[in-house]
Amino acid sequence: MVRAEWTRNRASQRRRPRDQRGGVTGPVSRRLFILAPLLLASLILLRPTVARALAYPDVGSSQWARTYIGWVTDQRIGGRNLLDDFQGTAFRPAQAMTRAQLARALVMASGNQAKPFTPRELIDVPEDHPYYGDIQRVLALGFMGTCADREFRPDQAAVVWQAHRSLVRMIRAKYPKADWSMLSALAPGKWQPNDDWRPPVRTSFPSEVAARYFGLRFNHPASQDKLERLPTEVLRRDHAAYAFSQALRVPAWRVSSLSRFNEVKLPLLSARQKEILGFALRYEGYPHIYGGEYPTVNSPYGLQAHGGFDCSGFVWWVMKIQYGYPIPVTQRTAAAMAAAAKPRITRAKLRPGDILFWGPKGSASTASSIYHAGIYMGNGWFIHSTGSSAGVSIASLNWDGWSWKTDFAWGRRLLTASDLVLPSPSPSPSPSPSVN
Repeated sequence: MVRAEWTRNRASQRRRPRDQRGGVTGPVSRRLFILAPLLLASLILLRPTVARALAYPDVGSSQWARTYIGWVTDQRIGGRNLLDDFQGTAFRPAQAMTRAQLARALVMASGNQAKPFTPRELIDVPEDHPYYGDIQRVLALGFMGTCADREFRPDQAAVVWQAHRSLVRMIRAKYPKADWSMLSALAPGKWQPNDDWRPPVRTSFPSEVAARYFGLRFNHPASQDKLERLPTEVLRRDHAAYAFSQALRVPAWRVSSLSRFNEVKLPLLSARQKEILGFALRYEGYPHIYGGEYPTVNSPYGLQAHGGFDCSGFVWWVMKIQYGYPIPVTQRTAAAMAAAAKPRITRAKLRPGDILFWGPKGSASTASSIYHAGIYMGNGWFIHSTGSSAGVSIASLNWDGWSWKTDFAWGRRLLTASDLVLPSPSPSPSPSPSVN
């Protein structure tokens, strides 16, 4: 939930009478007093099994993923508990998830433990390997692939972006009739948002767009930002527990609406606009870090807890650090950047490369109330770093029901007139002379 939504919800609660906010008064309280013993007895009978996280000696009450570990390991499938690779003796939340462990979890979570398979020859996974069947099945399902010719590397740590891609594939298998065209439409080398440009996006781009949209990443609070992971870093088991808990509960409506990414089309761009947007798109999937403005901990403005960006930090990284546009240090926050917008660019006059701002009252917001910033791509699309999607992602100003549409305040232009000069159209071919 973004701040604007939180603000509106809190305001609506303040307007409601106390007995509608969860407090009880008058006859209602007396009835509850009489019914309390019966309600308590019913809750005891209906309460779910205690989360297995309580049984793991290395998953204490302060472990950030305790709830998710508990939920995931309570999923008993085919006589085994999901992600319980150490038979209940430990969970090892900070340990890297191996490729073999990921394979077993994907096969179990998708309900394919008994799926027949034609054995593939793998030089590092003999038939007596404890994960042999899981690895053969995950390859047959297409959720994972080999690392090299006849190598699976079962003990190698799984990488975040590859795990996300596997989970997206698992969700796709659960909803085979949904429109998954975006996975191929946004693929590197294939995605062409206009007739003149193919962005140099990473291999992980389409699956990271889907993973962020499905909420497979946990956004740590500022005090835990050091636990965040780049897409290229190894996947910890606690992060895997969170990702699986979300993947298994992605609602059908969310899957069906993924098709909104099928047509990410942009207008004709200048050479500078291509540079800026192409560079920004390379960071799809980077984590949201409070105060972050650099892809590594070694920011020139001081050490960060982890590589990554907050909303204005992402704008700062792209526009200030990479391309040198004049944004003073005093304008490091979204509110300060917005206050310096002169003139304020309206929605109708936005150009790709402009900075976007959002406030609780849309265009009527004050500069001091601006709570978010991003970079405009064109035709409503923008790229930003936000806690609501746990990092850098693309979204649209055109999405109905989203605060990105209702709370858009104004834009700010840093690009110069020469930066916006579009390429000359290619001359039309001369007609071939007629032949008698």
